[in-house]
Amino acid sequence: MIHHHRDRLVATIRGLAVLAAGGLLATGCATTRQATTSATTETTTPSPLTYAAQGRHAVGYREFTTTGAQEQPLTLRAWYPARRPDDKRPATITYTAPNKFGEQITPGTEITAVGGALANGRPERTGKPYPLVVFSHGYALSPIVYSTLVEHYASQGYVVLAPEHNETFDGSLTGFWEELIDRPVDIHRTIDYAEQLTKSGAPLAGLIDMDNVAVVGHSYGGYTALAAAGARFDFAAYKTRCAALTADDPLNFFCAPIPNESDMALRAGLDEVPSGLWPSFGDPRVKAAISLAGDAYPFDQRGLAELEVPIMAMGGTIDEGTPYTWGAKLTYDHVGSENKTLVSFPGAGHFLFVDPCENLPWVENSVYRDAICTDAVWDTRPLDIVTHYTTAFLRDTLDADPDARAILAGQQPTLDNVEYNTTNQP
Repeated sequence: MIHHHRDRLVATIRGLAVLAAGGLLATGCATTRQATTSATTETTTPSPLTYAAQGRHAVGYREFTTTGAQEQPLTLRAWYPARRPDDKRPATITYTAPNKFGEQITPGTEITAVGGALANGRPERTGKPYPLVVFSHGYALSPIVYSTLVEHYASQGYVVLAPEHNETFDGSLTGFWEELIDRPVDIHRTIDYAEQLTKSGAPLAGLIDMDNVAVVGHSYGGYTALAAAGARFDFAAYKTRCAALTADDPLNFFCAPIPNESDMALRAGLDEVPSGLWPSFGDPRVKAAISLAGDAYPFDQRGLAELEVPIMAMGGTIDEGTPYTWGAKLTYDHVGSENKTLVSFPGAGHFLFVDPCENLPWVENSVYRDAICTDAVWDTRPLDIVTHYTTAFLRDTLDADPDARAILAGQQPTLDNVEYNTTNQP
């Protein structure tokens, strides 16, 4: 009983059971084009991961404030290409963020992370504007625990804006459904603010290419990326999925509590509860999305089929936070996009995408240290694999880079504990 309770709490902190929505696989299967696949679990010498290398830009960091969902103040963290300082010393920074878990779970009022950005660095404006990547963090976490990823994107020539979603975890599931509605609003407001930031005279004037926008997210942020890209709720399918589970199935955790749809409709500003698929909460400015261990079951087959922009999904196959078949695999199998890619990590869990624990001092004293810092397959984070594939995807979809498309569609490097599927064609 104690072990089961711990597992439930671990799943909760990951922010994946908070998605009280989703669905049973509907009758009929979505069809896909022939996939290119590369997979191995044997020890081999991998080919170079082209886009895992740090980009040519130094990385600047600033914080801004706008208005988010429910008219709450919303902190935006910005990483962007910056001018290198004259002294050429490596940049170091300690990020701070509110502790959203409470001190009984993680002591202190703040969490910290160590990165390599230049605080208030001068933007690099010598080239054309940079595409925008909006990054959405896991439930009750913070963008700062993903500094490896967001700094990498900035070094590669992207402006990253990451909202600090207004949410807390108090040990219960109460109120988690609210973020199903609020997070897509935060993404919309973040993109709105980017339009202001890049105007003449603004802090990032001329820096952002607003015609090329992607959303990337982990865990609850993966759900957020899918919603922002146009996936639609299918609560009837979600309830059917949950009703089909046996009483002892651990997946029941993801079915409780079932959301009060009338409350959700009210929060979303709808006059009544939709009778079928809910309206899209997506933003038409979003051209692509990446879901890292993100929940897809609020949308299920019919809701995912509404999502037509390019999609990349990643996930571990024994993830207890976002079950692989309810998250990454469900996304790849059923999104309506003709450009979709799935990177799977057989035998791996949920926290492959956050920073190494040595860069997250707050984790050491958290009751979830073991869950966050250990994985059944990976002794260290496979972030070189994550950065390679996600950066190639961004270059393909936002920059129309033929070299990136060739890498995604062609023969893949042979990697331990990685499987690759795509509908991309050479």
